[in-house]
Amino acid sequence: MRLFKFIVVLFCFNLTACTHSSSPTKVVASDPNSAGIYRLAKSGIDEDVEIHQHIVMNHLKRLMTKLYKRNPSIRHDKQFRTIDDSVELVFSKAHDYEYSQWRDISATDLVSAALKPEFKGQDRILAFIVGLRKMLMASYDNHTEFYYLTSIDQQKLYNSARNIEVAAWLLAESKNEHGQHYLLSDSLENERRNLSYQRLFGQMIATQDNLATIVSHKTGRLIKTVVVKAASLVFIPI
Repeated sequence: MRLFKFIVVLFCFNLTACTHSSSPTKVVASDPNSAGIYRLAKSGIDEDVEIHQHIVMNHLKRLMTKLYKRNPSIRHDKQFRTIDDSVELVFSKAHDYEYSQWRDISATDLVSAALKPEFKGQDRILAFIVGLRKMLMASYDNHTEFYYLTSIDQQKLYNSARNIEVAAWLLAESKNEHGQHYLLSDSLENERRNLSYQRLFGQMIATQDNLATIVSHKTGRLIKTVVVKAASLVFIPI
């Protein structure tokens, strides 16, 4: 049985290599519910990884949509397309797509830069989401294909969850010299309380933590836990 699975893996890799040049770049793992011979080359944990990657990316898309609706004047392409189309355009590109203005900025530095006074440009939301997406994909070793021979590090997944905590704190607390938020998310004073942003961040954190635990249990490797003080504004390397 193991020999059969190994042969299937090799076949799938060869088939992928042959079709890669003519196929569009994959931006997220395959649909776990899809059929086909590729499923034979995946273990249970591979499918778990795919499911979690789908979930966390869908949450990130929802976050971007909500932020654009909350901050309509910030969107750089508001004159050309709808909010939904803007979000789909961003997520249709590869996670490592090079935005010329941020070519030399790391993922977490981009998240921080989006909420600083010296930010250059109009669309802080785009920078914030692009940075988070790159950071999250790095926690999956930038893979969108998961097979028996694909390795994934539970520590990177865990660290990414802590970084989401820092990003959430930055979003909620970063203000300009007039005490105004760079990006509106949760409710302002005298507004009805809106916890949907906190729930989204919480779901993203839980997704990454849950997968880190699954991988740790499967591989027998321990996770080095850390206490992140969001107020310190320190992101953990992925």
